[in-house]
Amino acid sequence: MSGKRAHGEGYVKQTKNGKWRGQLMDGYTDEGKRKIISFTADTKSEVLQKIHEYKESKKSEAKAPPVTFRQWADQWYADYKPQVARSTYSGYRFTLKLLKEAFGDRPIAEILPIEVSAFLNRLLEEGCSQSKISKCRAMLIQIFDAAEQNRLIPRNPARSVKPFRRDWMEELAQGNKKDAFTEDEVDVLFQDLPEDLLGNSIRLLLVTGMRVQELLALTAKDIAPDGSTIDINKAVKMVDGKPEIGPPKSRNSVRVIPVPQKYRHLAVYLRERGGRILLWQSSKIGEPCTIEHFRNLFRSAIANLPVRKLTPHCCRHTYITRLQKHGVPLETIARLAGHSNLTTTGVYLHQDLDTLARAVEKLGKASEAP
Repeated sequence: MSGKRAHGEGYVKQTKNGKWRGQLMDGYTDEGKRKIISFTADTKSEVLQKIHEYKESKKSEAKAPPVTFRQWADQWYADYKPQVARSTYSGYRFTLKLLKEAFGDRPIAEILPIEVSAFLNRLLEEGCSQSKISKCRAMLIQIFDAAEQNRLIPRNPARSVKPFRRDWMEELAQGNKKDAFTEDEVDVLFQDLPEDLLGNSIRLLLVTGMRVQELLALTAKDIAPDGSTIDINKAVKMVDGKPEIGPPKSRNSVRVIPVPQKYRHLAVYLRERGGRILLWQSSKIGEPCTIEHFRNLFRSAIANLPVRKLTPHCCRHTYITRLQKHGVPLETIARLAGHSNLTTTGVYLHQDLDTLARAVEKLGKASEAP
């Protein structure tokens, strides 16, 4: 005894053991084969009821609102946490916030490659850094990859967008270089800054090229007793708005910086006058000073001096530029600065007209007849 149903609806029939079985076609598998759902019960009415309940559940799923980019991005971010360091994970929030502002409540399945391309082009037109644009593109690829793997989208729209041409990005990087203090400004900073922890820290940044994060993680043991070297082996990182001590930016950032003889007294000052645990620390014993707090102190220290109101990181640019100006090879500068590659070092260089003119004069002399 059996009951056939309409085309595509399957059938209900009684088996040899007296049970009732119903089958229903529910689309196709990834291989293109029909997907058959089976139901078994003691009576025909129970099988029909199960089929009815299954159909109703499928209707409810069909009526569910589409997953938005914001919803999926937040889910991806939560799942990504175990895969990276805490400081890196915390830093991802800024890129993620930018992406959610761009794509927000758009259904993730409706976002097209042309929209991703338009977003990246807008960042370029707004003068965003090469690093920022690259981070946005990389994160979009990861978010859409995860959505594709979970069958929320048929394909990844971000992978169809090619990265910007190298010459465009190099031109962008040149236009977004942070500035360096001039020699006259360096003289002002050395002469007019106060002879205290802040003033001597700024002077030391100018002659060692340390990152602020590295300076704030220093202890007395990291500085040689005579101030001749500074051991860089850790850095302050901001995790969820709070400062923590962690490893430096990269493996190459772990280094020993030699301090010029003329300026070793600055390193000795920090070693002897800084905090007992960290040379720079907050009001809470043992807790590092925040990067933003140091930036505010730096801003206040130079506010009334006849120098441009640059940032603390520009001290690092100044150090690298001055080394290059005095003929130090790029490979050596990269090692002193703790850069992973020479391209990064090149972005920091600020060749002035005098330096270029002297280089041309050298070429002229080399070509003169003996």
